Amino acid sequence: MTHLKTIQLDNNPASLRNDREVLTVQTKGNLTRLDIIQSYRVAEFVTLARDGSPVCWPLAPDFEDGQLVFSTGYVYPAKARNVQRNARVAVLYSDPTASRRTDDDPLVLIQGLAKADDMDLQRNTERYVDQLLRKGPLMFRAALRFHTLRQAFVGYLTRIWIEVQPQREFVWERGQMPPDPLCNAIRPSSFPPKPGIELPQEIFKWLLNYQRLPVLAYLDQAGWPAITRVQANVKHDHITFESKIQAQPGAPACLTYHRLVGNYLANDAFLLRGHFDETNRFIPEKVVGFQGTGDDRGIGSIKAMRVLLGFRKQLSQQLEKESRPLPIARPTPGLGLKNNHRMVKS
Repeated sequence: MTHLKTIQLDNNPASLRNDREVLTVQTKGNLTRLDIIQSYRVAEFVTLARDGSPVCWPLAPDFEDGQLVFSTGYVYPAKARNVQRNARVAVLYSDPTASRRTDDDPLVLIQGLAKADDMDLQRNTERYVDQLLRKGPLMFRAALRFHTLRQAFVGYLTRIWIEVQPQREFVWERGQMPPDPLCNAIRPSSFPPKPGIELPQEIFKWLLNYQRLPVLAYLDQAGWPAITRVQANVKHDHITFESKIQAQPGAPACLTYHRLVGNYLANDAFLLRGHFDETNRFIPEKVVGFQGTGDDRGIGSIKAMRVLLGFRKQLSQQLEKESRPLPIARPTPGLGLKNNHRMVKS
């Protein structure tokens, strides 16, 4: 039998009609799987694009004061801009890699209302350095002890923070179908399906690197973004799923493949964005983020270093146009190198 627990954290329909309404619900005592939420090193995070279609990327999660907390780079702000247009988001905790937990865990889906903060870039940068020193990959924690290296990576370390107030929680057993409220995918009136594409041949070789099932993001029958793991059968021009999810013709979706390389050395991912057709097949329209090469060892690899260092130039150019100063990449003043050393060794 499927273990299912569905909790409505906010029963006020008015708050669902107005996504930007200030909420007073206290969620810390209501979420039932804080053991998973507080320990996972990666979570699948879905925002809604301008046309109402879901976009799902794996992000490093945190949990503070009853809210789910994420960040994105100031030089690649699409997730934050999506949140500013439409506050509805979804977060799936489904990958226990490097968390000291196992695949015995169920899947945990949180649907909530998000807000993005890009006002104080200096404070945002310090907050992210603090987070990395506390729970980032070991090699990164070691590198961040040195000011010169931190400042070299300032383009990556300068962040926009996204905080999510949970609204609904779904919990179901791994390998089982999602709960009934998540089994219908709808098409918003703002989304126009585009012509499908043929997937590049090299992607079929690269798919072999992903041992876990991909995650499928879509809009549920209530109009919230939703996510689940799916068995995907990938063909050159369409994909079918072994799932009971039924979609309206033209319903948008996003199929995300990702993995934590090694023991959290890097978060490697790419997306297939598209729509469902009248036979419930997924028709890919675009491939996003595919960078499959022989140099994918994560932090320390030539590819990763080029990307991280390139962000500094992008950030400098962008902040110069905005007449904003370049942040100093450092932990929060007062923590000190002694405390940083303890963080690295912990």
